[in-house]
Amino acid sequence: MQCNHHSCLHIVPLFQNLDDQQMHAIDAITREHTYTDGQLIYYAGELSGSLFVVHTGKVKIYRLDSEGEQQVIRILSPGEFTGELALFSKEPVQDFAQAIGDCSLCLVNGEAMRTLLVTYPLIALKITQELSRRLLQSDATLHSVAKGTAEQRLAGYLVGLSQKAHSNTIYLPVAKGTLASLLAMNQETLSRRLKILEEEEVIIGEKGRKITILDREALEMRTLQ
Repeated sequence: MQCNHHSCLHIVPLFQNLDDQQMHAIDAITREHTYTDGQLIYYAGELSGSLFVVHTGKVKIYRLDSEGEQQVIRILSPGEFTGELALFSKEPVQDFAQAIGDCSLCLVNGEAMRTLLVTYPLIALKITQELSRRLLQSDATLHSVAKGTAEQRLAGYLVGLSQKAHSNTIYLPVAKGTLASLLAMNQETLSRRLKILEEEEVIIGEKGRKITILDREALEMRTLQ
């Protein structure tokens, strides 16, 4: 099914500030596909050849360690994308993408997109900027995992969610097991650290995945190394 750019691609920061002609050119090489909970979108070693843009739902990006255990790299929400290396290389992908709940994605044909990048260098610039941002984020994550404690990683993640939401009321985007993997800890450790923060009245956990930060300064202090 062809994707309506007014309902799909317009939410992607990469394609903002493009005129109607440019958006229609991208829409013409885009199709929408739906996935069910747990369905693999692509897998390591596959030649995907597409840029995957999340329209609705969430997507988990992960790799497998030497023991076959998942290591979650990031969680994608609507407007975010993966598979961008297909725009620059025909090498197989190195990770796995899996639907979290039912979701829909816009698949942009990589080969056709490469031609458009020459015509519309603004898009190429935005992709480069996004890749640079992700590299900086990956470096920060690696530093946190290598030198930060479980408490510091969790505090940093909660502070980050709060900054993104511009609110002290936040919602965990995924189940605790997935979140624990993302923060390089096991689920038991994550639950214990959340409980400690509640007992110290730094946060309060509410129904579902809702968390309210009661003492932001104390939480930020726990991110310091």
